[in-house]
Amino acid sequence: MIQPHGDGVPLSVPEQSDDWVHQIVHGTPVPTFVIDANHRVTHWNPACEAVTGCPASAVIGTDRSWAPFYAKQRPVMADLIVDGILAEQVDTYYGGKCRRSVTVPGAWEAEDFFAHFPGGGKWLSFTAAPLTDCDGTVVGAIETLRDITAEKRAAQALRESEHRLAAIVEGSPVPMFVIDEDHKVTHWNKACEAIIGLSKEQMVGTSDQWRPFYPEARPVMADLVVASDTESKVATHYDGKYKPSELIDGAWEAIDHFPYCRGGARWLYFTAAPLRGLDGRVVGAVETLQDISAQKNYERQLEHQATHDSLTGLANRFLFEDRLTQALAQSRRTETLIGLLFIDLDHFKVINDTLGHAAGDKVVQTTAQRIAKAVRAGDTVARLGGDEFAILLVAPESENVVADIIGRLIVDVSAPIEVDGQELVVGCSIGAALSPRDGTSGQDLLMHADAAMYRAKESGRSTFQFFTREMNDQACERMTVERDLRRALENDEFELFFQPQVNLFTDTIIGAEGLLRWHHPTLGMVSPDRFIPVAEETGLVLPLGRWVIDQACRLGRDWTADGRRLRISVNLSARQFHDPGLVRQVQAAMARWGTDSLAFDLELTESTVMKDTAAAAAILSRLKDQGVRLSMDDFGTGYSSLGQLRAFPFDMIKIDRSFIMDLHSGHGAEAVVRAIIGLAESLNLAVIAEGVETERQRDFLRAEGCIEAQGFLYSKAVPAAEFGRLLNRSP
Repeated sequence: MIQPHGDGVPLSVPEQSDDWVHQIVHGTPVPTFVIDANHRVTHWNPACEAVTGCPASAVIGTDRSWAPFYAKQRPVMADLIVDGILAEQVDTYYGGKCRRSVTVPGAWEAEDFFAHFPGGGKWLSFTAAPLTDCDGTVVGAIETLRDITAEKRAAQALRESEHRLAAIVEGSPVPMFVIDEDHKVTHWNKACEAIIGLSKEQMVGTSDQWRPFYPEARPVMADLVVASDTESKVATHYDGKYKPSELIDGAWEAIDHFPYCRGGARWLYFTAAPLRGLDGRVVGAVETLQDISAQKNYERQLEHQATHDSLTGLANRFLFEDRLTQALAQSRRTETLIGLLFIDLDHFKVINDTLGHAAGDKVVQTTAQRIAKAVRAGDTVARLGGDEFAILLVAPESENVVADIIGRLIVDVSAPIEVDGQELVVGCSIGAALSPRDGTSGQDLLMHADAAMYRAKESGRSTFQFFTREMNDQACERMTVERDLRRALENDEFELFFQPQVNLFTDTIIGAEGLLRWHHPTLGMVSPDRFIPVAEETGLVLPLGRWVIDQACRLGRDWTADGRRLRISVNLSARQFHDPGLVRQVQAAMARWGTDSLAFDLELTESTVMKDTAAAAAILSRLKDQGVRLSMDDFGTGYSSLGQLRAFPFDMIKIDRSFIMDLHSGHGAEAVVRAIIGLAESLNLAVIAEGVETERQRDFLRAEGCIEAQGFLYSKAVPAAEFGRLLNRSP
């Protein structure tokens, strides 16, 4: 239809065509400008103003299309197209950045960085194409821009992350189609053909704009804009996916997934803007499309990585706790059970230390697969970190069903795993808590299942325990211990016991480990396992540790007064080790009680020295300067690696009692002990086995070249007076 001009004279067809071109350029959210054959800017749309910060009034009518982009005058791509010299001059102005468009004949496209734009500069993707008259003469050029700064920065971030996708796919000219007021397609550009797969010949003149996107007829966004439908009508078709455009009045934009696109399903970001006649009436609409499938795939991967463990693919703690919360809410409505299992692998750290982290990762991955196969569909398996797993059992029929699942898990996890030609057997300890019996919150269930797991470990490993209220009673007892600890030292309630350390080949006592005992007035004899953790948390371990060091040195002096050579060992807790006054305390005790025949030995666990290796190395060196011997206690259960162990000035490593206990049990402990003895020999370190209780264990250690041991086979820890008598009877 030819629209009347202000004076009533109809516009000519060329005038109407020019107006349509203006409306299309002005209405598209794609930054666009047009120059004529004399390089004068004739169009500079709002989107171009937004991306460049340059108002249209500053450039329209001038030949300064270069000004918003460059500090000095030079042709933009559209200028080179108008002059017909782009092919010859492309390397001069766009060396290595420009290429011919694969979708629009005669067009060129490029990407470049413009540092002067606000916010640290912008990356722009730009495309220029010639405008010709009916005779094919170039009468101008159109250039479109796209801000790809976010894509470039995202691509850079991806390159810097080891588990990220490859760089985001570079952009292409914006796909676009136009419909008139009768909802017929009037324009369907080459870029639209490329992304959708239907040609202009198939689409122009039809009302089939829905066909590339949907399986049956329905309005596309442009149809809704032409019909001037209310937001409620837009919401009917794009509920939760749309929003008003921030750039164009009356325009809408949305993101949706289109599974029926030719060439495969796509995620598209699309915008529809109205085209108005001179009287302001909507006479058509332009819709632009952008393929954001790569971005959506990346977002899904990010979401997966945020909720899943990268090594095993299992749920992580965040996802597990979310599902636990949902399951508990559902169980309250349906009055069904919820089971929570906490799993910890037995002796996993030894594998890392002796075979390396790659072997440890293989064990974790294999174990994760076995756990996942052992549970039911609908249950959730998570890796909480290290060698810890958790399982959410949804609506198990009974406690017996839970016990059956646990039994299956223990059998499956304990099956041999082959790693680098070696057959490893890794058991697991499992704690279980049920809701509502053991708690109705996720935090309570996790805490109770964890407590039950530790009880299972105390019961011998490769077993399981259900949470009991007795475990809560133990927590109450802990409070009593904390209260009474504060007066125990003043009341002389502590005593130092000693467990002999012997030469395996001569049965001679060569040393002793000092072990603290507490004569509680009401609880009786309290073992260190019950009060040392409390003392550590409260800080009472510091005065208690000073007393132990002084007593050990004093008694050691008495036992070596006749010139007998003897080694006395005491344990250092983490808090003692990091006490700034430790070295002075040890120095003072040795100066007061030391003799040439007494070797004073401090035992530290792996975890104590691995928290801050640089600081630990400095402390250990200062202790060595005072003549103190250093032993790594419970070797194989902490965090050390071979390289880190060599960095510390240890004299001895102690083989943890758990490995000695597992000798000849079919769990592969022989290989572990043999490896530790070999490691100690290669590092020129002494080695002692603790927890030796049987002659068979002793004979194995002798055969493997272990020289020293301690354990019930020789003696339990005894009071100082009795140890003195044992010492006198020793060969």
